[in-house]
Amino acid sequence: MPDSQRPGRERPPRPRSDTQYDWQNGWVRPGAPAGPQGQAPGPQARPPRTPEQRRAAARRARARRRRRRRTFAAATVGGILVLSGIITVLLPTSVTGGDTAQETPAPASDQLVAPLPYGGGGSSTTAQALNWGSVGPVQQTGENGYTYTALPAEPASLPEFGRVDTSWFADAAFLGDSLTAGFSQSEYDIDVGGALICGYEGVSPNTIVNRATVESPDRGEEVALDVLTNAQPAKLYILIGTNALVATGNDESFLNYYARMLDELRTALPNTALYVQSILSATQETVADDAPGLAPDRLAAINASIQSMCAERGCYFLDLNAEFSDESGYLLAEYAQPDGVHLTVSGYNKWVSYLCTHVPYNKNNPYQAGSTYYLSDELKQLLSDIP
Repeated sequence: MPDSQRPGRERPPRPRSDTQYDWQNGWVRPGAPAGPQGQAPGPQARPPRTPEQRRAAARRARARRRRRRRTFAAATVGGILVLSGIITVLLPTSVTGGDTAQETPAPASDQLVAPLPYGGGGSSTTAQALNWGSVGPVQQTGENGYTYTALPAEPASLPEFGRVDTSWFADAAFLGDSLTAGFSQSEYDIDVGGALICGYEGVSPNTIVNRATVESPDRGEEVALDVLTNAQPAKLYILIGTNALVATGNDESFLNYYARMLDELRTALPNTALYVQSILSATQETVADDAPGLAPDRLAAINASIQSMCAERGCYFLDLNAEFSDESGYLLAEYAQPDGVHLTVSGYNKWVSYLCTHVPYNKNNPYQAGSTYYLSDELKQLLSDIP
């Protein structure tokens, strides 16, 4: 039996290839295979572009954008011109000036390169006759609308800032004559927070400058400037000069010694704040009978000079005399002892009260509870980082 007829020897038919061949440049190359289930072959993949092709495409894109921008700009300008023409047509002739007569130009000899100053109004550039006697700066007055605003000036004297308690004076000292001596324990023992009292009977500024030995009611003999130099207080309150001014006629000498005294104190106490108090007047009866030099008009001039010294030397000035004077400038009798010069206990209490309300502001000052600038301990702790 032939092999082809033997059972189990049948050969399967050979599958027919769907590959197609193309003739390219003298070579036979297989084409793209057919798609599934006899579908036509899909599109060939696009080969990647070279760098040169990408640059060329970018240049073409930029050129297209430039053309679009130029077209838009031209259209915008054209629209504006059309709109302007429409507005011009609609406006009246008086506005456009279509029928107005042209001004005749001035002769060249009368024309100026620039208009003269103060040459009058208008836009004409022709020469004009000027009265040079009336040209120039004009003094400003209130009638022609001139206003003057002065810069804020420092207060003439230390103003009121709340109220501190007497612990404010714990690191202070008082320098003066018998009026200041009244604070001493041996006198009225006024509560000034334990301040150092350097009050001496009969002293004047020249006593301090000359370093004369004086008598303290509490400590005996001493030199005032030496005591203060050793103590180096944080604050020094000065009221001195009444004894030297009882008589008249020595104003210049007194002021010279007063200035020298402030300079000596500033040198000896470089870190001390100086509080200079104005000299107190006497009662009207005392001035008329025994102390003509303490008259209000004279003391006003003396205290004004002392205030100027304070401004020059960086000292605080306290207008204590205004606190104790009546309408005429004399010492109020209700605070004066029978001699018309020294103060009563109520006068000293008023004095301390005035000093407690006239201190430079500082958040750390010992303000009394209820005072304008009083801060509780909790608030002080919260504000501890604020200067």
